[in-house]
Amino acid sequence: MATDSLAELVKLYPPAISRVAIDAAANNDGFGLALADGLRRRGYAVVESSGKARADTSALPLRYVVDEPSPGYYRVMLTVAGQSLTRAYSTGEAGVSPSAGWALNLSGASPELVERATRPDLPADAQQVQAELAAVDAGVAPQAALVPVTASLRGLTVNAPSSVVTVAVPPPAPAYAAQYAVDARNAEIAAADSRVQQMAAKVAEYQAADTDVRSMSAKVAKMQGELARAKARRSAAAAGWRVQFAAFRTDRVARQYWRTLTAKRPTLAALSPRFPRSAKGVTFVQAGPYRTVAFAKAVCGGLKATACIVVKA
Repeated sequence: MATDSLAELVKLYPPAISRVAIDAAANNDGFGLALADGLRRRGYAVVESSGKARADTSALPLRYVVDEPSPGYYRVMLTVAGQSLTRAYSTGEAGVSPSAGWALNLSGASPELVERATRPDLPADAQQVQAELAAVDAGVAPQAALVPVTASLRGLTVNAPSSVVTVAVPPPAPAYAAQYAVDARNAEIAAADSRVQQMAAKVAEYQAADTDVRSMSAKVAKMQGELARAKARRSAAAAGWRVQFAAFRTDRVARQYWRTLTAKRPTLAALSPRFPRSAKGVTFVQAGPYRTVAFAKAVCGGLKATACIVVKA
């Protein structure tokens, strides 16, 4: 516990610039002896005071109380220049170990002290510091650090803090580096997952659009089929029947005949001439087509002075 308390004091009050006035009653118990010796080893200027008057007004007054609130549990309370530090400990097979972080009363503390109290990183020479602190207690019997507070120490009081800030002891630097790497990797995974979800949403949009296009294509194909069938029906109806006037061996003669015929019968000029050619090379002079055979016969019958017959188009 003395080693742990010393480590927290080193963190908050740099040894090179701090003078500490510790009560002379510290010489009466193992915790106080270990703490005072550790402060000197760490480079503090330790001034012992009687408790009634401080020997050095420039030194930071340091008081402490170590008690046992319940069997197997200990509590260390340090007071340095009005700032209190409290931590609980428990005993087990491995000895005494902290059961909670340091509770700090930072009311009225300087900005520098607040910054040091909330600083997450250990010093660069953390391992060396730990080794030196362990050496501080090397000559102190374990039982000495656990001796209950003496009657003189019970008389010391610690002002109850108006506000308490709990600062957890940070893990060694390698653990911070490993945690940072894990956090960075988790952030990369989260970003990649977000991109995958965005791509999946885009794919879903494209698939929905493709479904719409396929549906529209099917409708267009159906309409095109219906239109083609309608055109076929119209063509079949339009190419029903024709009126045939004559047949010739050549197309030139057939066309000359039509010109001569329309010159004699101007009413025939209103008809639409056709000159289809058969497989045997015969060119026919026809007019039409007409949708019904009755209509074609009526046209042919109206040409009384001209020979004609009704044929299938």
